[in-house]
Amino acid sequence: MNILKTCWSVAVCLCMLWILAGTNAVRAQDGAVAGRVTGAEGDSLPGVNVVLLETTYGDATATDGTYRIQAVPAGAYRIQASSIGFATEIRQIEVMADETILVDFVLEPIAIESREIVVTTTRRTADARNIPASVSVLTADDLIVRNVLALDDALQYVPGVQLTGNEVNIRGSSGFSYNTGSRILLLVDGMPMLSPDAERIPFELIPIHQIERIEVLKGPGSALYGGGALGGIIHILTKTYPSKPETFVETYGGAYQPAHHAIWRRQWEASKKPRPLGGIAINHARPLSSNTGLWTSLTYRYDASHLNMNSSRSLQGFSKFTWRTSPDSHVNILAGVNRKTSDTFIYWNGARDALNPGSTNLGSSISSSGTTDNRTQHVSLMPAYTNALSTSILLQAKARLFGIFIQPLDDEKKPKPLSKGTIGFRYGGEVQLDYEPAPGRYIIAGISGDANFTNSSFTGDNAPRSQPEVAAFTQWEEEIGRIKITGGLRFDTYRIRQGETLHKLSPRTSATISIGSSWTARLAYGEGFRAPSVLERFVESSDHLPIVSNPDLKPEISRSYEIGIRGQPLFGGAPLFTIDAALFLSQYREIIEPKFTPEERAFRFTNFTRARIGGGELELRAHILPGRASLHAGYTYLDAQDLETKESLAFRSAHLLKTGATLTVGPIESGADLRLASAPERVDSDFARFIADAELSSPIQVMDVRIGSSWRRIRVTLHVRNALNYHYLSRPALLGAPRHALLQISTRM
Repeated sequence: MNILKTCWSVAVCLCMLWILAGTNAVRAQDGAVAGRVTGAEGDSLPGVNVVLLETTYGDATATDGTYRIQAVPAGAYRIQASSIGFATEIRQIEVMADETILVDFVLEPIAIESREIVVTTTRRTADARNIPASVSVLTADDLIVRNVLALDDALQYVPGVQLTGNEVNIRGSSGFSYNTGSRILLLVDGMPMLSPDAERIPFELIPIHQIERIEVLKGPGSALYGGGALGGIIHILTKTYPSKPETFVETYGGAYQPAHHAIWRRQWEASKKPRPLGGIAINHARPLSSNTGLWTSLTYRYDASHLNMNSSRSLQGFSKFTWRTSPDSHVNILAGVNRKTSDTFIYWNGARDALNPGSTNLGSSISSSGTTDNRTQHVSLMPAYTNALSTSILLQAKARLFGIFIQPLDDEKKPKPLSKGTIGFRYGGEVQLDYEPAPGRYIIAGISGDANFTNSSFTGDNAPRSQPEVAAFTQWEEEIGRIKITGGLRFDTYRIRQGETLHKLSPRTSATISIGSSWTARLAYGEGFRAPSVLERFVESSDHLPIVSNPDLKPEISRSYEIGIRGQPLFGGAPLFTIDAALFLSQYREIIEPKFTPEERAFRFTNFTRARIGGGELELRAHILPGRASLHAGYTYLDAQDLETKESLAFRSAHLLKTGATLTVGPIESGADLRLASAPERVDSDFARFIADAELSSPIQVMDVRIGSSWRRIRVTLHVRNALNYHYLSRPALLGAPRHALLQISTRM
């Protein structure tokens, strides 16, 4: 069976990684580096990255500011301590065999975020100032203070990113397509992760509390990671284990306020009362020996929802094991399971009955429902091996397995057989070699392969069960004085069905130019593509809306141009804030979106001939009073046009503004975030053929506020989401969440 072959392939990959790691497993006469990192006033600084430069060794400080780097071979090193909002400090040290050297740091706050932030969406760690693309970063602190519950919650705060329901839209690259065929690629520690059935983003894959940071690359990344990155990349980087055992427990609870309008309350009796939601997360991390450690997380969430028949319960377990096999190599293994039982609200029963799901009469005694009940289970396994073969060569080998099992529930909430739902596996791996032949010159080359197995009741009998792909990629960087030039090329091969294969060559080139000591200009050009998913091509369903297959779908193709500048204006000789401004233009051919076909009275995924999306973006971040007050703001303008019909592309907002601020006074910390989006220039009115009032749209004006305080090891925060109780549509025929309050309590031990 294909499933057995899949499991066997993964087992072989794991064994190979284990054997490779074990070749350097025995070390003797190593030393250690330990110490404490504090602020200028002597306060402990948790979460500071302390690393030995040009090695794979490092640690993050615990809550008391301490760190410890084990099993370091004797010799001379440069040790660096860095954290956002503080000046980076580097020292020269000498490590002696069988001894622990003590190195303490005192970091000075700076007026802006540290210039040493690094991002890895270019397949190589680099200074954020020199990235030849627009990149936004969310840190672990950003996620914690906002009580972010899942990845889609986090993305709400990123400039240029908009969610249409649960579909991610970066700079207008996506519209609304039933959450099928994402144009945005999700990476987890550099490994691509999209669901095998519909190539959608699994938002609940990684526990939020074990995320070190989230990086969002805006623009095509196909030359880096292949077809899924047509519109951009979301990269999750997970934490490593600390130097001492650490336990973090968080619980939250709250409620959606009762329905505001009397006409809605009359239609659904339960909407007259608050609707509860809550959860608990338990996280533990610890070293297991001098060169091994792990973190593990268990999360339970419940949400009764503000909509009828839209409740959910989920239980998630995830763990990361790290084995430092030598000073120059290590193995990471990420593994997780997630189980969710949910009613899912798909579309309303009209604007006057917006809290109840609707139904559609398709004729011939066939009707569809605006809700679905499922039990969904995810499993994931991601081993990775890294080895610094020399001071100029780095080898990385990674494997991945992601499985999904969807079982519909009957009227008694019991799961039906998998044959009535979906089962799918996506598996693959890659090998990458980084080479630095001379200072300022970098060459990256590698190969990757992925395959999937999918069996779904939503596809016809003639649908292929797999869509394997193989790719080779290379990237070259050269620094010439103040100019840095980058070129990349990737060749992908997809087998979309027996006897039919697609090939695509994706080039990418860019340049950055340093202007003075605090400004960098950039120019970038890239091509992208995306092969249609199996579900887009072969879906056959009338469960919710009538959708018919289109096996002849062609791949989407894009060309993208960007010019931008990033820097730090100086006032009185000191930087006050960081600013990033960009103009961009993307040209698309054969873009895929659902279209109504009158002859079949059904929707079908169809290729547009040509489309163009242009615009500009401005992002600003500042620490006005270091450690006390900060603000951020981002504005995006879009002009999205269908070049054939001369109309605006559907479901794209022309104006998007996101801004927020935090203020700390003594033990009290407060903050607010505001999201504004203009109403889409156009919506697809064909949905209104089946769904009442589906042609309606609205702007978004949502403000979230919070206030909290810490006492010893306990932190308590009150969050009020959508504090102004603004009613809006998150996508066609789906009402966004009203005002709801959450009380969050956490402790770190």
